[in-house]
Parts: sequence; C-alpha cells; structure tokens
Amino acid sequence: MSNFNDFFEKLGTDSDLMDAYKQDPEGVMKANGLTDEEIKTVMSGDTKKIKSLSGESVEAKTYMIIASPNDQK
Repeated sequence: MSNFNDFFEKLGTDSDLMDAYKQDPEGVMKANGLTDEEIKTVMSGDTKKIKSLSGESVEAKTYMIIASPNDQK
C-alpha cells in the first residue's frame, strides 16, 4: 500500500493526528511523507484525482469535518 493510503488510514484511527490535521492539513501531510502533488490534489478536493492516487482497488470514503465556531482558535 502506498504512503498516501497509509496516511489516510492512520488519519481515520488516530485522533491526535486528526486534531493536528484539522489545524494544519498541508503541514501534517508533508510531515507524514506525502508529496507536494499528493498534497495539492487533496487540498483541491478533486475526488477523481484523489481516487487515481489511492488506486482503483481502494475503497474511498468521503468524510466531512464539521467544527462549531467555538472550536476555532
């Protein structure tokens, strides 16, 4: 499995990583070894490109992160 897929699987199970990702998604992806192109693709939200990076055999799920105004610092 690619580093790209490994990172997003870990993101789904590691609450500390998710908290850091919510604060600085680009920085956290970079620190976890994603390439600049992978980061750019994720930040674009282009699901077709994201699926092409994750591979056809990978089941992709989309999650929406909702934060209340009180959560913003």
